[in-house]
Amino acid sequence: MGSLSDSDPDFWDLGEDGGGKTAHRKRGRLKKSKGFPKFPPNISDNLNKENSDVLPNINDKEEVKVPEFMNKRARQKKDNEDLIERQNILHENREEDREGGNNERENDASTGEESDNLNESERNSQQKEREEGSGSSSDSSKRTSLLSGSDLPHDSPKDAALTDESAKSSKCSGIDSQWLVEEYLLPPQQKLKLALYRGRKLLAAKEADGAVREFIRAQALARIVHGDQHWRYCRCKVFLAQTYLYLKDYAPQGEAQAQEALDTINTHLSTDLAPSKKPQVHHTLLWGYLITGEARIKLDQFIGAQEALSLALYHTRIYSRMVSRRKKKLTPSLTMDRALDLQVKVLCAQATLHSKRRKYLKAREKLELSIKTIESSGTGVDDPGLVGPLQQLGQLLLNHGQTDQDAEAGLKYLARAVHITQVSNRPGSVAECEARGLLVEHQLRLRRTDIKEALRELHKLGLLYSRLHGEQSPKTLAIHSLTIQVLVQEEDYEQAIQQLRTRLKHCRDAYGDYSSQVCGVLRQLSRVHALSGDLSAAASALDQCLQVETLIYGSSSRRAQASHLRLQEMIQKLPLSVRMKMYRKHPELQNKPRFRNI
Repeated sequence: MGSLSDSDPDFWDLGEDGGGKTAHRKRGRLKKSKGFPKFPPNISDNLNKENSDVLPNINDKEEVKVPEFMNKRARQKKDNEDLIERQNILHENREEDREGGNNERENDASTGEESDNLNESERNSQQKEREEGSGSSSDSSKRTSLLSGSDLPHDSPKDAALTDESAKSSKCSGIDSQWLVEEYLLPPQQKLKLALYRGRKLLAAKEADGAVREFIRAQALARIVHGDQHWRYCRCKVFLAQTYLYLKDYAPQGEAQAQEALDTINTHLSTDLAPSKKPQVHHTLLWGYLITGEARIKLDQFIGAQEALSLALYHTRIYSRMVSRRKKKLTPSLTMDRALDLQVKVLCAQATLHSKRRKYLKAREKLELSIKTIESSGTGVDDPGLVGPLQQLGQLLLNHGQTDQDAEAGLKYLARAVHITQVSNRPGSVAECEARGLLVEHQLRLRRTDIKEALRELHKLGLLYSRLHGEQSPKTLAIHSLTIQVLVQEEDYEQAIQQLRTRLKHCRDAYGDYSSQVCGVLRQLSRVHALSGDLSAAASALDQCLQVETLIYGSSSRRAQASHLRLQEMIQKLPLSVRMKMYRKHPELQNKPRFRNI
């Protein structure tokens, strides 16, 4: 069935009396187009009426250039209208075939239906345009709300601050809550806040590479927003130095970053770039001096470390005084630390410096002072800030104690630290595992615990460390080494050999077949086989160790020469058949030195 349209010549051949080719053609609904009135299907009857003056002048309409995106919307709208009109034409034709004719009442009803359908199509097209304007990529995984901060975790202490600041800066706060923008579309100031938050979050989780990446990004954004002489830019450098020193153990890099930040702030102190009345500036200064002092301790620069730590203690007192006098209290968070924790941290760093210089009494006084300070000004005897000073004081008494009472006191301090970690953290936390491992290590060294209980504790710690850090982490391997030492002391060589083989597999997976870690495990495996009486297995393990050391260090290195001599001595104790095999494999071992008569 053909339908009438603008391009059909029969449409223009309609006479005044309604004649033409359409008299013998089946009536159909007209297609809507721009510039034409809405005709019902019975065109001849309508032309006889007095509505002919409603027809517009089509030729007077100017051609307007429509943009490409509007043409797309027009095409979509036209497709929707065509689909609706096609369905209506089919429905009307079925009604005409069933009823056999149409009267004027039916024509009026069809006209009403047409207008309703057209209005519905227009509403659908408008809704589609609104959806296109709001953005079609609603399933994007990286969405960030300018007000709610949906990209941040809900337990963030900075969510409220971000919400308040962005709400103040927005002009239409009622509408802005519905805006969802991609992160790369945020202004640099918002990007700086997000980078600092993520970096501090990774720093607290001890993820070194991610924290370094975020702090470097924050440093670049701070230079864009505030300039390279502002204290906020220096704060980013101090955070980066903190990550280098505490997580990566890069003392020179940490000292360099902290020293640059200190020089910049001290140059512009008491100005708009670094106002001295702002507690955040002194917070940045004390962290910079603290990192510089601890880095210099690791580099054995004791005089410079003492000066830096004394300045850090000075700024700590200023910071605590300013925070206590402040009307609006600064809540401890990832941004601002508690003044008491910073003071204790500086005292512990000074104790480390005194112990490095072998002034153990002064180191003990500093640690006892820090413990008393936390107990008096903190949350009580179970304050989490007590864990670090208690462990440091316990190790000082155990390693450099002069009497048995000092050793007992050191074990009590370590046990108290374990209790505080169990109270203040969830079961199986990293702090609890580290405290328990330190206590078991010193108990085994002093033989103050039962071997079976110690082995059970080491087995639990090995499982927890492998779950927290992985099988190939240094901390997990250290627990395995301690377990092997206990098994060797108890002469349980079979279990020790099984542990060593498991550790050898993990070392090869983590470091490769030719590494120093694999050499150490093979050397230890050879010793345990020799203690168990299996000299052939001991010689085989030592032979593998010699091959790896030769490839790594060379045949003339000290390690390879020592393994060479040890293997030569061990071959002489082997049975004849095994000895000949080893000699065929290493012919240089059977060459005896020439006898020289004096």
